[in-house]
Amino acid sequence: MADYTFSIVIVAKDSADVLPRLLDSLKGLTDDIVVCDSGSKDQTPFIASDFGAKVHHISWEGYGRSKNTAVQYAKYDWVLSMDSDEKIDQTLYNSLKNWQPSDEHAVYQVRWKNFIGNYWIKNTGGWKSRLFNKKIAHWNNAIAHEDIISELGIHTTRLDGFVEHYSHRDFEHLFTKYLDSAMITAQNQHLGGKKSSVLKIIIKPIAAFFRSYLLRIGFQNGFIGLVYAFASSYYTFMKYTRLYELNKTNK
Repeated sequence: MADYTFSIVIVAKDSADVLPRLLDSLKGLTDDIVVCDSGSKDQTPFIASDFGAKVHHISWEGYGRSKNTAVQYAKYDWVLSMDSDEKIDQTLYNSLKNWQPSDEHAVYQVRWKNFIGNYWIKNTGGWKSRLFNKKIAHWNNAIAHEDIISELGIHTTRLDGFVEHYSHRDFEHLFTKYLDSAMITAQNQHLGGKKSSVLKIIIKPIAAFFRSYLLRIGFQNGFIGLVYAFASSYYTFMKYTRLYELNKTNK
């Protein structure tokens, strides 16, 4: 019998088109895959159940709070958090298959690859904290851009391999999701006391474009890299514009 050491926890909503890809990449890593559905109108819960996942229904409270609710359903202390529009590559699969818990204060990070459709947008990834001990650490309460924190002290270490992030089906989906994300982030930042200004609305989007296209070598991705840089600029413009509006109307 396999000696499993961690649970996999996924919060999903209307993810029928992407969830099978994720669950297929996770087969054999654990006997405890938890999918918490936050109000799907499609077949997401049934697909999760067909793959052998344990399905629970939760209310959506923002990313941080919802993920903390989902973690409570995990059987094991160690939890790998995944999003429904992701999958793991073979190298990360092997890293997780051979992983054993040691330092309970460690938080394990994985590296991202971002995709538009099936095209990998090089130089746009980063490291994300995903594997942690739920008795020591938890997600913060951020509406978006949540992170793992602890009052008991944690340190990060890294796993080999990549999480492949298929968050954008095409350009229309890219800009639609960026607009939604900008609105959520602006709300979160406003609640945190952050301020916007006309100068920031002008300067920050320009800086975002050049950071994406030049500093992160986005031009190597050709036309898609150019579109991605414009999308980063658009996201930044809408975020600071919405934040400015919130600052003025909710003093």
